[in-house]
Amino acid sequence: MPAVEIRYWEKWQGREAQAMGNIVNAFNDSQDRYRVVMTEAGAWSSTPDLPMFLAAHEQGDPPDLIGLEDHQIVNLADKGVLSPLDSILDSHELKDAGFHRSFLELASYAGALYGVPVAANVATLYMNRSALRGTRFESGGAPTLISEFDSDLELLGTTGRTGFVPTYPGWWPQAWVRFFGGSWLDEDGRFQPNHPGNVRAFEWIASMRDQPHMDRYLDPVNPIGTREPDPFLSGEVAMVFEGDFLVARLASTPGFEWACAAFPTVSGKPAAMVLADVVAVPTGAKHIDGAAAFLRFASTRRSIEIVALGQGKISPLVDWSQAFLADHPNPKLADLQRILGSATLFHDPRVPGWLGYLDGIKKAFSDVWTHGQEPDAALAAIG
Repeated sequence: MPAVEIRYWEKWQGREAQAMGNIVNAFNDSQDRYRVVMTEAGAWSSTPDLPMFLAAHEQGDPPDLIGLEDHQIVNLADKGVLSPLDSILDSHELKDAGFHRSFLELASYAGALYGVPVAANVATLYMNRSALRGTRFESGGAPTLISEFDSDLELLGTTGRTGFVPTYPGWWPQAWVRFFGGSWLDEDGRFQPNHPGNVRAFEWIASMRDQPHMDRYLDPVNPIGTREPDPFLSGEVAMVFEGDFLVARLASTPGFEWACAAFPTVSGKPAAMVLADVVAVPTGAKHIDGAAAFLRFASTRRSIEIVALGQGKISPLVDWSQAFLADHPNPKLADLQRILGSATLFHDPRVPGWLGYLDGIKKAFSDVWTHGQEPDAALAAIG
């Protein structure tokens, strides 16, 4: 009897897709009942082609599995186009697999789990140690208070060095408020752009424009690797708030001295942002049993660590094997593990409509940074 074909739409391309392809091949080799066929169905930025997916869903022909960015889970689940995994797998299977609670939260909405976090990322403070010679950052440590961080940035400025630029690379303008006691939502889940902590964070953003050479970074986003020599690698900018994209480049730059730490806050409790890639099951999938079988296989420690090694990322599991730590290309992997275990971890809010709110936040950020608008006015304009 021929194997049942399970269609899997993967958003990644390149080495990330290859790493997931290795898991698909291993699953197919492990049994003969199902055969997963993975198709790359993402844009150049590895964002899934959601219009194509929604069209397929509307036509009654969705894939059996789809790879998503974690922040897309809520809107898709709210639209009813994703199946809660509790209806597919035993409710304890994934919870007992050893996933870090924060990464399960990334795949959840309204108390239900909608996907398996197969790859994880932590956005935090990265330091070029050579560019920080003679400062407290040189050893790889960082202050825990924003006020101390600011003082050190001022000292760096007196030496002609640029310590930090909020728009380099600038992927997560929504994150800054979390370091200043801010929040985008109130206790009832209502959007509150003008929370005092949010205003304070955007005032801090605005103050950064006084540093020398900021005209080079007036765009809201200035990706790593888009200019040569790269400002971080060359030491033009000593520190950045980044994630695994930067790590992949650092791991392939021999001799570069760098360190990572959780980001300082007004409370003195450092914080970091977590993100994940998630595999979910669309509603209307034709082969639920096969999709569930693959998710069980993909959520084992062996599979998770194969993906993380292949993609150069961290594992979404709490415990990492010694072999994983030894074989990983990131020499600072243990430091990232300590950040996950000690910092305040946060992520984008899990509410319907968040992506629309995020568009408003990005505009407010641009209005403050690029156009010099007053922070309170820019934030009030979102509402």
